[in-house]
Amino acid sequence: MKKSLVIVEVKELIMDSPKWKSVPTDMSDLTMEDLEMFGGLEELNSTDYKIVRPNSKRKTKKRKKENCNNSKKKNVKKMKLKSDVDLLEDEIDENNEIDVSAWGDYLHDSLLKGLRRLNFKKPTKIQELTIPAAMRGNQDILGAAETGSGKTLAFGIPILNNIICIKERKKEKEEEKDEKLSKPLYCLILTPTRELAIQIKKHLQAVCKFTDIMISVLVGGMAPEKQKRILKKCPEIIVATPGRLWEMIEEGESHVSEVSNVRYLVIDETDRMVEKGHFAELTQILSVINGNPNGKRQTFVFSATLTMIHDLPTRLMFKKKKVKPLQTKKKLESIINLIGMKNPKIIDITKKTAVVDTLTETQIMCSNEEKDSYLYYFLLMHRGRTLVFCNSIDCVRRLRNVFELLDCHPLPLHGSMHQRQRLKNLEKFEQSNNGILLATDVAARGLDIKGIEHVIHFQVPRTAETYVHRSGRTARAENEGLSLLLIEPQDGIHYKKICKTLNKEQTIPPFPVNHKIFKLVKDRVTLARSIDKLEHRQNRLNAQNRWFENAAKEMDVDIDENLLHDLGDEQEKAGKSRQIKAMRNQLKSMLSKPIESKILTGCFPTKSGKLISSNIYSPQKAVTVVKKKMLKKQNK
Repeated sequence: MKKSLVIVEVKELIMDSPKWKSVPTDMSDLTMEDLEMFGGLEELNSTDYKIVRPNSKRKTKKRKKENCNNSKKKNVKKMKLKSDVDLLEDEIDENNEIDVSAWGDYLHDSLLKGLRRLNFKKPTKIQELTIPAAMRGNQDILGAAETGSGKTLAFGIPILNNIICIKERKKEKEEEKDEKLSKPLYCLILTPTRELAIQIKKHLQAVCKFTDIMISVLVGGMAPEKQKRILKKCPEIIVATPGRLWEMIEEGESHVSEVSNVRYLVIDETDRMVEKGHFAELTQILSVINGNPNGKRQTFVFSATLTMIHDLPTRLMFKKKKVKPLQTKKKLESIINLIGMKNPKIIDITKKTAVVDTLTETQIMCSNEEKDSYLYYFLLMHRGRTLVFCNSIDCVRRLRNVFELLDCHPLPLHGSMHQRQRLKNLEKFEQSNNGILLATDVAARGLDIKGIEHVIHFQVPRTAETYVHRSGRTARAENEGLSLLLIEPQDGIHYKKICKTLNKEQTIPPFPVNHKIFKLVKDRVTLARSIDKLEHRQNRLNAQNRWFENAAKEMDVDIDENLLHDLGDEQEKAGKSRQIKAMRNQLKSMLSKPIESKILTGCFPTKSGKLISSNIYSPQKAVTVVKKKMLKKQNK
């Protein structure tokens, strides 16, 4: 039997007086390879020693410290987890006490649990009228209600409840046959914007939290490959924009190819969706869905301005062959025929003015040059979450540059931005109490951002529908809000059309402005605009020159100097840079001084002998300022 020799290498020994003694060894069993590595054996003639590895003291101390920190973290984590669990249990106990009987006894327990968790004690008016008709009568619904009235859950709750019941019946059949059936596409929800699609998904997921219903979003601006992977999971509900959905149908994605068999179809913000020339893919999707003669489908159509009729554009009014304006009845009939609805129930709870009572409407008549100053004045004097609407992307970009110079830090939102950045800006806006969002009409419809106090129409919308939807981003869920129109002379015709369409007997009241403060504000804005113009012109010319130079380089040709813009020599360029820097420093100095320091302040005596401050600068809520002004006018 061959013996094996184990050689142990000792890195370091710590002892007072080491005593080694050689040990006789039988080397007959060792091979030549063993002998090459073998030097001899010795034993330590002492027991007072310990083996220490290199840097072991330092590592031991570090390890002990890490273990101590980890144990502390674990204890903190356990305490936090325990407190979170306690809070959750308290929340559940508290929610269990919430009475949701007003929703009726025909909703599934899991949905009632979700409503209880969200503290939705009773349905809104549109929900109260829609849900029973949709569930008991299985009717198609054509609904019109003001913004913020709860339209999403008006169609969402009946659909979710019915899907739960269908899945339960299906599960029983699966157990009987002992086989697993595929997950079909039950519901398709179509919306005009990506943000609205994502919002609808969140609202529905919050209600069906205690169910196994899967809801997915299919929108442009996101990676198609990722959305294809989502489709492979076979979600029961898809919320989509028409463009991306049609793209997936054309590519033959199996889950959406069953779109003709959907049990529930929802078209949100319908009047916008069916406008001629806006959503060509919607017509193609509807033709596929309506192409199934055996399909049993329930359809929901909703919008805040579904029954609103406005005057024709001026270009059509003066044509030789006059086009008759569409009446409400004809408008609804055309929508019903286009979508393929069968004897729908029409639920219209909109008022003549089409806006909620909690919305305060106001306006400022001004020149185009003064618009920036009035916007800055409002943002400076009346803090709060503010949404500013523009008619074009260029206007959003220009305002962003000017107001960034004024230290307002606005967030842009428009159709040319990447979807991730759009969602990021929306999230930042929601998190800031005094956030400013500069947006085009992509943010006008459906978005439910809590706490928006002001909506400013920097440019007057072209239709009353757009005005209603923009203004509807504030004064939601019975909260107060303010809508401000900045009207320049050429917008007068659009302003009059809005008043006429919304049946306003009196013009919208003017917003009160402190002209002493406005004059100081105007100086700041004028300087900021001058800086922006200089920088914009310089950047534009540089960009054009770079484009010509790069194009010539790629084509391997000499560039014609006449094509390039003359930016001057290095001395002139440096002079312009110094000018812009000096202007920036001047603006910075102006912004560092508070507005009230330049206004006449102090105290003056009264008959009672008390001293009353005469400080003009006193920031107030915009709604309060307007109401006080209107009250004074009434008392006079």
